[in-house]
Amino acid sequence: MRIWSSQSISDKFMRMTMLVSGIALLLAYVSFLIYDLYSLRQELITSMATEANILGANSITALLFDDKQAAENTLSALHNSPQVRAAVILRPDGSEFTRYLRTPSTQFDLTNHLAPGETDHYWTKGRDILLGSGIQFQGGQVGTVYLIAETGDVARRAERFGLISAGMLLICFSIALFATSAIRHLVTDPLTGLAKTAQIVTRQRDYSVRAKIPPSSDELSFLVQSFNEMLEQIQARDRALEATRSDLERRVDERTAELSAANKELEAFSYSVAHDLRGPLQHVNNIGFLLRQSSAAGLNAEGRMLVDRLLEGSKRMSGLIDDLLNLSRASSHPLHRTPIDLSHIAETIVARLQAEKDGRQVRFIIARGAHVIADNGLMQVVLENLLATAWKYTTKSELAKIEFGYTEEEAGTVYFVCDNGAGFNPRYADRLFRPFQRLHSQSEFTGTGVGLATAYRIITRHGGKIWAKGNVDQGATFFFTVPYAEA
Repeated sequence: MRIWSSQSISDKFMRMTMLVSGIALLLAYVSFLIYDLYSLRQELITSMATEANILGANSITALLFDDKQAAENTLSALHNSPQVRAAVILRPDGSEFTRYLRTPSTQFDLTNHLAPGETDHYWTKGRDILLGSGIQFQGGQVGTVYLIAETGDVARRAERFGLISAGMLLICFSIALFATSAIRHLVTDPLTGLAKTAQIVTRQRDYSVRAKIPPSSDELSFLVQSFNEMLEQIQARDRALEATRSDLERRVDERTAELSAANKELEAFSYSVAHDLRGPLQHVNNIGFLLRQSSAAGLNAEGRMLVDRLLEGSKRMSGLIDDLLNLSRASSHPLHRTPIDLSHIAETIVARLQAEKDGRQVRFIIARGAHVIADNGLMQVVLENLLATAWKYTTKSELAKIEFGYTEEEAGTVYFVCDNGAGFNPRYADRLFRPFQRLHSQSEFTGTGVGLATAYRIITRHGGKIWAKGNVDQGATFFFTVPYAEA
């Protein structure tokens, strides 16, 4: 099978034709040989039957008058039939009347007899044939003649025929081989050309080549023509795709440039607004503080309430400005990747939160050995926002639990911050990382809705992913990854 698979189609076609022709000729040779052997055998049996009838007809008088000499004279005529080795004539009662032996050494044991009512029959005795024929006279059987003939002459004639047929077989096979060699190019040349063209297309991706179409109008010609048409269609499609790709790349570049410019303008605007608001806001905050300190005695309860609300609003505005600056910095701050111990950063943030716990029962679990190569300042912002979020949403838990840890997975290290606080509806998980999107009201939990969006931008800039899982009143877990990169 491997030999055939490594050959060219021309060689395969040649070998296939030789094999089919050889098998067909061989089958024809064997068929004719068998038929000739059968015909010669039947001819011998027919000849024996004829001689048995003649002998029987000439032996009727001898049987009726019990004249053995006459019967022997009749059987002696078998000397002219060299294939007959022996003969015997039996009386009606089955006793031997006379016999003929070609040579004294000829063995003739009559073991087969005609059945009652049977007029003739033959049997095969090794390489000999035994034939029995009844001698009829006036509607009755007056005796039986048996002949035994050898088939050597049949074998010799079949051998001569086989040799002659074998010679004819070789001649026919040679003619078929010559004819196949002369006309195989009509089939193999187009297929070879088609294969070479397909090889060029596959290896070089050159769809401009074409296979030569044969002059004949048959299935092979249609196949080559269809292949060429397919190449033309692919070439036209590639030209259209190339034009579309170039146009699309140009449009993408234009849109990217426009979007980049718009983002830079928006970030600059956000930074400028947040920065410029600090001065006036600081003045408002100072005036409110001085008003509460110096004029508290002259203010009534409503006035003191308004001053407190002024200071609270100023504080919230200051926090929002800080968050906007962090969000802008998360997008524009250049990355300086260095090895970072996230566990140490988390411990520092937790220590600051514990100093402000105001009697809350909070259990912190910080895993050791969480390292990453990233921007130190930005990663501090990420952990600050995630731990602060967990701190905020566990304020209503009797025994709050906040955990920072990591797991080693097949795709890399996954870091997480987990809490047992208020949680969130998982249907709205995609809104958690959008700026100013909040899943809880301001009266429930204060905040600006910018912290998680800032963490999302920082992790995305590092090429990582951040996502969250949780349920209402069952806590929340924030996961993030930071792909490994050299510092």
